[in-house]
Amino acid sequence: MFRSKTIPLIAVMALFISACGDDDDDGGGDSVAVGEYASDICTAFFGWRDAIQDGQTELASSLGPDAAPEEGKDALQGFLDNAVAASDQLIEDVEGAGTPDTENGEEAADVLQTAAERARDQLEDAQADVADLPTDSPEAFSEAADQFGNDVQAALGGAGEGLQDVDSPELDEAFDEEEACQG
Repeated sequence: MFRSKTIPLIAVMALFISACGDDDDDGGGDSVAVGEYASDICTAFFGWRDAIQDGQTELASSLGPDAAPEEGKDALQGFLDNAVAASDQLIEDVEGAGTPDTENGEEAADVLQTAAERARDQLEDAQADVADLPTDSPEAFSEAADQFGNDVQAALGGAGEGLQDVDSPELDEAFDEEEACQG
């Protein structure tokens, strides 16, 4: 039951990343060519996605049907620790990408920086909340873990709000054309 909720969590993260690919990114200060910016942003977000998906795979493999609630809690804590670390790297990479040299480039960079920070903040909140999962019975843990997964999904689903509000056709085109954005 618990393991089934980790897959939808990753699906929400993947949707978040897809939404980012359709919009603009970063909040750095240096003005860079639009194509270079799009490539750097896609590389950052796809790297983050891959790290999260790898962690989810590792989490799923460590949660066999006979796993005790304590093992599940430890595995979930490890997953979230790694997800937060990957999110910190994402924030650094988005900031390092600079600002695309295009109309609304600064706004786009700010929106994507904020989205990365929101995702990290949501994962940090979840990371802190793992300690509260009950381990007194497998049923109690499974039920609480399912609810926990739903809460994290809902929180991350809202992290990308505002991404569709930035109007930058040149940046949208760069995201569509850059090879790094096709992964």
